[in-house]
Amino acid sequence: MGSPERVMRRHPPSAHIGAIETQRAPVAVRVGSPDDSYARVFWTAFRRSANAMFLVDLDRRIVAVNEAATVLAGRSAGELVGERIITLLEEPAEAPGDTVWRAQVLRGESFGRRRISRPDGSTRVVEFAMRATRAGGTVLVLGVCMRERSGTGSAGGHDMAPLSEREQEIVRRIALGEVTADICAGLHIAPDTVRAHVRNAMAKTGARTRAQLIAIALTEGLLDT
Repeated sequence: MGSPERVMRRHPPSAHIGAIETQRAPVAVRVGSPDDSYARVFWTAFRRSANAMFLVDLDRRIVAVNEAATVLAGRSAGELVGERIITLLEEPAEAPGDTVWRAQVLRGESFGRRRISRPDGSTRVVEFAMRATRAGGTVLVLGVCMRERSGTGSAGGHDMAPLSEREQEIVRRIALGEVTADICAGLHIAPDTVRAHVRNAMAKTGARTRAQLIAIALTEGLLDT
């Protein structure tokens, strides 16, 4: 499949950022065609997902969020956009420095577990993955946060194989926030079958967690339109 630049270079997020209320488009990002089919796939998943999703620049400043991200953070989109994403962490010092972080997201190797601090004093533990992609010369980073779960899989730097039609369907449903029980009910398949397809998709993409699998699938254009 293509490089991490491929999808956002051809399908830049600014084509649809205007449709997300109170959020501003990043500077110097080329505007794509609004009828671009893969851009619709990306932004449908971004807007509708029950998983918290953030788009940030290489200064870690948030440029777009979905509704699930506002629920996770306990703050409105207007409050989040423009803030550095590390300010959401209970312990910002746990995050790597900017130079290390940039190297990690450019290699697709930023993932793990973080504790999010909310304005009401509560915290949320999430599994996260962040992956950089290029849009018209500007590098942006897609961040995906899911409720914590264990993950297995291969290391980064993986040569990706195409996903089967069923694997794509299951990954698309996970991207929208469905859990195994939801997928089983929707596709009339057993939990072990879902887990097997997820394992196969993770092996093909080199993802170690479901959050990383979503980030890879959306930024690499692995989900057919």
